[in-house]
Amino acid sequence: MVYDTDPEFLEMIRLADVDVHFKLSVLCASWTDATHHETVLYEVGVGLTNVIDDIIPFQYVNDISYFCFNSSAIQADNTYFFLLRSTCSAGSTISSSDGVMVLNGDDLRNSLDVQPGRNCFGKEYDSVALQTNSSVIWKPKPLLLGQGYVITLDVFAYEIHSDDASIIKSISGFVIIPFKSNIYITIRMPFAQPPGLAFLYVCPNKDVLPFSINELIVNWMFSKPVQSSSFVYMVGIEKIQAVNNTLVLPYQKATHSFEHRLTDLSSIKGTDDAYVAKVRICSITHCLEDVVSNPFTIDQSGPELQVEALSAESYDQAACLSLHARWKIVPAEFRVSFHQYTLALDKRGNEKLIPWRSVANTSLTIQVKYRFLNICLSVRSIIEQYYVKCEVQYISNLVSQQ
Repeated sequence: MVYDTDPEFLEMIRLADVDVHFKLSVLCASWTDATHHETVLYEVGVGLTNVIDDIIPFQYVNDISYFCFNSSAIQADNTYFFLLRSTCSAGSTISSSDGVMVLNGDDLRNSLDVQPGRNCFGKEYDSVALQTNSSVIWKPKPLLLGQGYVITLDVFAYEIHSDDASIIKSISGFVIIPFKSNIYITIRMPFAQPPGLAFLYVCPNKDVLPFSINELIVNWMFSKPVQSSSFVYMVGIEKIQAVNNTLVLPYQKATHSFEHRLTDLSSIKGTDDAYVAKVRICSITHCLEDVVSNPFTIDQSGPELQVEALSAESYDQAACLSLHARWKIVPAEFRVSFHQYTLALDKRGNEKLIPWRSVANTSLTIQVKYRFLNICLSVRSIIEQYYVKCEVQYISNLVSQQ
């Protein structure tokens, strides 16, 4: 039996077979002694398959049961087979390990991105084809109000606009926050260039998580293709402090996955502390140094929308009402994506007189004129990944004039 051995743990765990290790240019193996034979000669080599020594040719070794190759021919991101040829008076035979992938640990860590929330660039996406020197009106799949989404385009010159959403330029493309579920996006390619595609991805909130969460999802992904799934991941949450950081959620194993759910959040909810998610890439023998996410916080409580002022006036004999409202969000630390308002005949806003209209400012006065009497002004604030809908109050018989 031939065992692929981790070069960094050769002396401690000699007969532990590994499928991956992080030591460049080194390949080690150990083997059990031949039985019922005397005067056995051993030769060792390395191949890309388990039959041919096409990387390092066979060479004789002394009467030992382990050996390490140090060679520039052993490169990262390849799987190698350690070959052992045994020769005695009865003939010779070749035994092989089951293969080990050699990976560059520093490259792995540098290419791993760790974030709280769901995977931004996972399988859930929508796309539209872009034609040269033309415009396209894109209606993506229904979206969640206030949820952050990312749009990327694989063309180098374009114009993008939507009346139904806020679109902000970011490092990874554009962050879009829809004002309603079904939106339209206009993308124009202003001059001749090769056709391309626009992709819309479900994107997690990276720095503020809502108070209402009952589980914390941590996701990670590699920025380059990684051929091996033979390592596991360890996931933990650390609180950022002025002196020493503290691990508040201990490391948990996530085998062959790129996402992990942490369900016991009692130690981190209800505080204004900042945290980071930490992920370790591990073989069966040891782990690489942590890869750390951007800092994030969890809101201490649910938001409340408070109306500061509300009035109604009539300016003409046609019973045209002018409604004035001013509101705010408590606590003030909540970062509001946008506000929406509507006029309705009922407290719940089901019998709407006008569609929901969006305003970007966090607090301002809205003036609305409409030819109805018994109406109610409903306001809702879209706060990043979720929204609160608040009925201001029921207004009846505002105008005595007929």
